[in-house]
Amino acid sequence: MASDRILRRGLPILLALCILILGAGQVAARGPAINDIQPYDTVFVYEEGLNLAGLRNTTTNNPITALQKYQDNNPKKSLTKSIPVPDDTDFEVQDLLVGGDYGTYHAFSPIDGVTAQVMIQEPEINLDVVLASPHHNERLEGLSVSPNTEIAFKITSPDVGASYTAGGVYPATVDIVVTHPGGAETTAIGGLSLAGLNVSSTRFYTDDPGRPGPIALSSFREPGIYSARAEWSNPAAFKAYASASEPVTFAVGNRVDIETGTPTPTPTPTSTPTPSLTPTPPVATTPPTTLPTTATPTTEVPATTTPAETPLPVWAGVAAISLALILAGRRR
Repeated sequence: MASDRILRRGLPILLALCILILGAGQVAARGPAINDIQPYDTVFVYEEGLNLAGLRNTTTNNPITALQKYQDNNPKKSLTKSIPVPDDTDFEVQDLLVGGDYGTYHAFSPIDGVTAQVMIQEPEINLDVVLASPHHNERLEGLSVSPNTEIAFKITSPDVGASYTAGGVYPATVDIVVTHPGGAETTAIGGLSLAGLNVSSTRFYTDDPGRPGPIALSSFREPGIYSARAEWSNPAAFKAYASASEPVTFAVGNRVDIETGTPTPTPTPTSTPTPSLTPTPPVATTPPTTLPTTATPTTEVPATTTPAETPLPVWAGVAAISLALILAGRRR
């Protein structure tokens, strides 16, 4: 019984999911042409020649006169912005009128009121430099790599890549412009063209299948700082008015500077030794016959002098004379 209840509950949920998936697939693309707008489509500022007839009330077919934005995207709440539509078969989304207020807008007719809704977005494009497949998650910035390392450019455009398509065709294209250290600009590196890349998904890489391919760093032959940016090249309105991506920069040095191995040391010039101010004593070729006596510090000793004779005292002289007279008398 429990399994039967689960089965009965599960079937409606599965059916609802299928309907949502089918519906999402139908609103993901315009049709039949790129300028034919259907309910829930996304349109972009700067677009020209849009046909909004698909947003009319299907019963009355009254022309659309405005695109209106409401608080909380609820037509029953207050109106926050209204963009006039002079001709719903040839409409231009002017950036000045949108004023950066992107999001959900409702098609409006004075007779029918709100009929359908569309999204208005900005055609954004972002660029980054990464290592080639399968290392797309590694950004080149801050890495020390060899000149044989291959890189790729990563292009991201969430809204254009998802919505700007009709009949399986993605007509929006971008150019990747590389600026060399000397200031020269190019869309070709290493024999690969980086111009006219179709924005066929919200994110892609220049080395994906069907894309130009990986680029070896050795293709950047001029050492220095390179920069790159992505610019719209189609449609013409995007090229004329939509902003390019923020530039990304990366450094390419000499092979020794970016090689991951041990670089060959640069020979150091030999300098001539400066003559010493203290003369160097000559080296004796014949050993001395007498070994030199180690000099012992001498204390200055005063020279020995013979003491002066002290004169005899008077008594000693008298005694000596007396003794001499006695000896002389005896000899007689």
